[in-house]
Amino acid sequence: MNTEVLAPSGGALTGLADLKIERVLELARTHLQMDVSFLSEFTAGKQIYRAADGEAESFGIILGDGPDLPTTYCQKMVAGDIPHAVPDSLAEPLVCALDTTLERRIGSYIGVPLRLSDGSLYGTFCCLGHNAESLSARDVGFMSMLAELLVEELDSQQRLARERAPIAGILAAEAVTIAYQPVISLRDGRRLGVEALSRFPVGAPDIVFRTAHTVGLGVELEALAVRHAVAVLPRLVAGQYLAVNLSPAGVFELSARADLWARIDLSRIVLEVTETVAVQCYEALRRSLAPLREQGVRLAIDDAGAGYASLHHIVELEPDVIKIDRSLIHGMATDHSRRSAARAFVALAGDLGAATVAEGVETSFDLDAARELGITAAQGYLLGRPSTDPADLLQA
Repeated sequence: MNTEVLAPSGGALTGLADLKIERVLELARTHLQMDVSFLSEFTAGKQIYRAADGEAESFGIILGDGPDLPTTYCQKMVAGDIPHAVPDSLAEPLVCALDTTLERRIGSYIGVPLRLSDGSLYGTFCCLGHNAESLSARDVGFMSMLAELLVEELDSQQRLARERAPIAGILAAEAVTIAYQPVISLRDGRRLGVEALSRFPVGAPDIVFRTAHTVGLGVELEALAVRHAVAVLPRLVAGQYLAVNLSPAGVFELSARADLWARIDLSRIVLEVTETVAVQCYEALRRSLAPLREQGVRLAIDDAGAGYASLHHIVELEPDVIKIDRSLIHGMATDHSRRSAARAFVALAGDLGAATVAEGVETSFDLDAARELGITAAQGYLLGRPSTDPADLLQA
């Protein structure tokens, strides 16, 4: 028998249909030789069925729906009005005359409450049988042990629901502001382009994006940021580019989205793929990028040197631009090791025919060191802070 699991609109059990939950429900039902096991939530005065394994329909169990709490065995069990185990419902004076016993042909029942780690009552974990069964205190202990596994998952889902809510709010309100930071040529001081940097009402951008990916909304948040970022292209001086950031997951999902790239001069777009996010299949990522690159999009590896896979990413993706992370640039003027690492990226870029950008330049000493190493361009507070002022975009 298959386990049925429902993720309600409120998101409390989003992602619940995993092997852990399925196995817990199946294990309880089969070990106790009951007809159905189920997980229910107490909400708004009702017992709502969230997951079930076995003959759910024969007991009138419909996922996403449920009876009023006062009529249920589960509410009475939680309140202490009936025992956790009822081996023979028709022989138990506390339940034998209940409408639910007769209408649902309940012959036996066992259940335990589900209390989250904060002490709040979520609902119940129970089994039902149409016939009388031999149920004992040891069986109740077994159910309580399994309930602990369910509570771990429920806690996780509750946490995800709390984290998901503000991200969903940002998406619904399109609450993103784009700041633009200039990228300056180290050869002649010209502004080559600007990088689009997202700003949100709450939280640092990297934390907001990381949380969004954790709760399954990362790609949509990236799409929102790209839509707002590219609106600035007509205001940029001719010949300047716009750099936008996408994670590898964002590239896979958004590269084919015509609504993002329609009516855009893609030759003015530099797509920055972060170096610190692992790539599962480079061949698939190259295929996703190919249509955009064929239309003129340039590819940059962002934060090169910040993570464990810099060289691998660069060799596999053959970018047009290598952006050397601020962790190597900051203090490079007086730190031989940082300067040597930056020089290695410059040499690699030369072999690939790629440009280089020094990130996070904050001192004139580091700027001079970058220029001496032959780094193509730079960005950082020394050269221009991120700005949301449209007037700042008109500089040549």
